[in-house]
Amino acid sequence: MAASFAARPRAKGGTYNTLWDTWLLRRVDGRFIGTTDQILQWAACKWGLPDNLLRADAVVESTWFQYLHYPSNASYGGGGGSCYWLYGCGDAFSSPTSASITYCNGIAAQGVLSSEIHDYQKDPVTGAGGYPFTPTSGMCPKTFSILGVMSWDDPAWEAPFAPYPGNQNGTFPFTRDSTAAAADYWGAYIRGCYEGWAYWLKGTGSGTYAAGDLWGCVGSWYSGDWHSSGANGYIAEVQNNENSHTWLTASFGDPSQQYRCDARYGCAS
Repeated sequence: MAASFAARPRAKGGTYNTLWDTWLLRRVDGRFIGTTDQILQWAACKWGLPDNLLRADAVVESTWFQYLHYPSNASYGGGGGSCYWLYGCGDAFSSPTSASITYCNGIAAQGVLSSEIHDYQKDPVTGAGGYPFTPTSGMCPKTFSILGVMSWDDPAWEAPFAPYPGNQNGTFPFTRDSTAAAADYWGAYIRGCYEGWAYWLKGTGSGTYAAGDLWGCVGSWYSGDWHSSGANGYIAEVQNNENSHTWLTASFGDPSQQYRCDARYGCAS
């Protein structure tokens, strides 16, 4: 992870404080083993954040599924298996481009383990949890993990500087394959934003980006801007789950109420 982030520095052209590269991302390693809830508590403690905030955001992003996917023998894409949409993967491209093809081809060759390498461009269309597009070259998920970490990085976001290698932000495959890596990265982003180090948020959305607005940072995780209508809607959704403790309800812990099996490919796991 350290090498992946080092190849993709954030603090270019005044978009981030240099501490984002030298302090935040250098500490992101996902080095923790435990249950899902223990991992969320660990990341909250590491980055000085409320543990229920991570729990609530994970409800919104994935219903607490790190990477729900069908068996590898149910997919044409190779090892790992096609993912169940919105349960650990999501955000489709509207159409394939040369940039998305580069990205999708790149993640199709990466995995923490060889058994986790998977080409999403070749996945079959499933009756349950299927992609909202016809699988083809340049069409694959932009985000992965329990906390919806985006792996895609549009070359336009880096202009006038060179695109990141593979049009990736450096999180893949780590945050897809490790819940701890995903929670660690999410915590680092929220902490850096809270400190006022995400300078690119200035002039976006509404209001003025400044340090100390925790909920503004949560909203920016979703929308990529500051207190826009989309960001504020996301904030309200996370707050509702935090207040109601959704993760403690009986239905939340019952997989049969969370997703469906596919008639041809069976049940995801």
